[in-house]
Amino acid sequence: MHRLRNAITVLSFGLFGLLGVVPAAAEIAETTVNIPSGKTFFDFDCGPRKIKPPTSPAPTPPKVDVLVPTKAQLGKLARYVETSPPKLNRKLIAGFDLFDEDGRPRPRRIAFWGDSHIAAGQLMNQLFEAIRRSGTTVGTLFLPPTMGRSNIRLPTLHNYCIGDDWTTELAFKAGGVGEFGPGLANRVAEAGTDNRLWLDLRDADAQPQIVAMRVAYHPTPGGTVLGISVNDGPEKAVRLAAGRSGTGILTITSDALIYTLKMRTTAGTFILQGFLLDYERPPLVTLDVFGLPGSTAGGWANTQPEHLVESLHGASYDAVVLEYGTNEGNAPHYDRDDYRASLTRTLTNMRAAFPKASCILVGPPDRGVLVNAVTRANGDFLKFARIHREIATVQAELAAQYNCATWDWQAYMGGQGGNYGWAYASPMLMGKDLTHLAPDGYRRTGAAIAASIGWGKK
Repeated sequence: MHRLRNAITVLSFGLFGLLGVVPAAAEIAETTVNIPSGKTFFDFDCGPRKIKPPTSPAPTPPKVDVLVPTKAQLGKLARYVETSPPKLNRKLIAGFDLFDEDGRPRPRRIAFWGDSHIAAGQLMNQLFEAIRRSGTTVGTLFLPPTMGRSNIRLPTLHNYCIGDDWTTELAFKAGGVGEFGPGLANRVAEAGTDNRLWLDLRDADAQPQIVAMRVAYHPTPGGTVLGISVNDGPEKAVRLAAGRSGTGILTITSDALIYTLKMRTTAGTFILQGFLLDYERPPLVTLDVFGLPGSTAGGWANTQPEHLVESLHGASYDAVVLEYGTNEGNAPHYDRDDYRASLTRTLTNMRAAFPKASCILVGPPDRGVLVNAVTRANGDFLKFARIHREIATVQAELAAQYNCATWDWQAYMGGQGGNYGWAYASPMLMGKDLTHLAPDGYRRTGAAIAASIGWGKK
């Protein structure tokens, strides 16, 4: 795994100029290339995936804890409880307002960070739709490099193909403090491997929308050569600056709107940190989604805030959401004091990065306990519910210190044990693992968060 040496500084463009850009201190290695567009385009055919040699399988453990408890076992816990979206302090969430006091649309830059609950897409889709229903335009400006990771949907991408040999650095798994951009993940591709990356950036109606792209990367000592084509045109070799420090920005333009980009590493090592997209018709609101399955807020604690800020070239978010807690609560030896200390580091870094942004902490949803497939014995059905209640309580206590609001997901589900009622609701709102929600549950939650923020009404 490669470790980053310096933070990325990304050039600002489009809506960034509306938000007040602060000159970045880091050195920037800039390359601009114009790549001729192809004349025709067909939907990607990614081709067969590489077959990896088999490894000796681990012994299969006996199946336990695989069934949702029955209504008879749960008793009153199986009852669905109707609730209203939590009310939030309007002063704390002013940065989420899409209109000024006179009802005029205002530019907003908003970001959501979180785990699998936002990564899969159903919840975030509701928020995008709510912003559109409010009567303004919305898009994504910073595209993280997490395409191809399991259970991640990136709202900007119409389609993509990615080679099997890309590796990933994840901030929440880092052994110490590292240098990550806003995606809290870095992707690494070596020459001579299956390192292709193809992006289809057309909109939902399959229409082109991108004028230019800026690729944020980290320079490597030996330098890097990429092969890049636009709109299925001829591949062009692009040499990136070598270096051990500073930031790399590759600006890609063409003689037509960019609807597909194909790139591969032909020499050296490429460390990708994301893409900035310049739209033909820039949306007034940008909503960036940084969801990583399995992640914890510790990814923030392991990130140097100055590097994250520099990767955005000093443009500060108007509003941020941190949705975490489920994976912290699943730790083998969860400890309240350890969690408080980690979340304190997270919020300290978040405020160092975005001191003026409105902030919402979204706590973990309620979580249930499965029963043994053999004995079907009653278990401690509130084991995780109590931990999640503790996590939400710590979040509320620290949120007050960092000028953040909190959105209590567990309370919205009916409190401790509410997940069982959601599991037996019609339509089913809870997934069969009693940890993740069913699609309707995520859609319901997304609509509730939008309602709490005040989106969706003209």
